[in-house]
Amino acid sequence: MNEVKEQFSNVSKKYDSQRKYLIPCFNDFYSACLPLVKSLTHAKRVLDIGAGTGLFSQFIYDLNPSLHFTLIDLSGQMLNVARERFDGEDNFEYIELDFSKDTLPGKYDLIISGLAIHHLEDTDKAKLYKNIYQALNDGGLFINADQVAGKNMLFDSLYKYYWRETVSHSGLDREALIQAFERTKLDKLAPLDTQLKMLEKAGFNEADCIYKNMNFAVFGGFKDEKVETAVI
Repeated sequence: MNEVKEQFSNVSKKYDSQRKYLIPCFNDFYSACLPLVKSLTHAKRVLDIGAGTGLFSQFIYDLNPSLHFTLIDLSGQMLNVARERFDGEDNFEYIELDFSKDTLPGKYDLIISGLAIHHLEDTDKAKLYKNIYQALNDGGLFINADQVAGKNMLFDSLYKYYWRETVSHSGLDREALIQAFERTKLDKLAPLDTQLKMLEKAGFNEADCIYKNMNFAVFGGFKDEKVETAVI
């Protein structure tokens, strides 16, 4: 994970400005989970895994600014950008740690992750999902907004081709494109079905895909099957 930390630290100041170019379905990708988050009327504490600049947390904060947020990331430089984003807010804390190895701190009602877990090997993904399940309070919700592999080689290659073609003509400058394509070498994508099974094995009896556009997917699960949610 050291190379992941280095590459994302290097792009920390420009990360947010590049997101809408690199994520063709940007708005849907980050907002698809909000109805489920809104249903968690009991929620008080949120953990953002691989939080980076706090972009995903921003969407949750805009929905419910009374929540307490803990942002964890490999890169202290990325977290520094998050500190600037939420400067003056006293319901945020920031922890630099390797979430693929270290214990997740505390217990939470909502755990989110955006474009981070796909950097882990499958065995580490499965281990992290178990740790996430343990870190959730009963009735808690986990949401992972991430990139996934296609179900087979044909779809996987089509997704990757479409993404490269789209971002190549997005207006993003050449240097940023080169850096983005270089970062894809760090990706260890797994199919959506494979990861849903990982979640079920970790204990998530209620796991499903909320949104999917090519290789961008939003999925997750509730900690128990008897969770009561508000009518939306």
